[in-house]
Amino acid sequence: MSKVVIAYCNQTWWLVQGTNHLQDMLYGKESPDLEIAIVACNAWSDVIQLWDEPEFGKCPWAIHPKIIERLKSRERTTVS
Repeated sequence: MSKVVIAYCNQTWWLVQGTNHLQDMLYGKESPDLEIAIVACNAWSDVIQLWDEPEFGKCPWAIHPKIIERLKSRERTTVS
């Protein structure tokens, strides 16, 4: 099963796992079976630890708050 992890830190949501689902999420066409976890992080180092493709000098994708609102309303989205 596919999974997406979005980390919340410094008033921004960061896509840290599941970048292959980015386009579908942006267009609201993600699979209903897609598992999405939204995780609160206290420090940037926590975000980096969750990031599945860390690369020096780069950041994960930032996700717009309106998209996060929609994703939170999904049945298979967990928020912690």
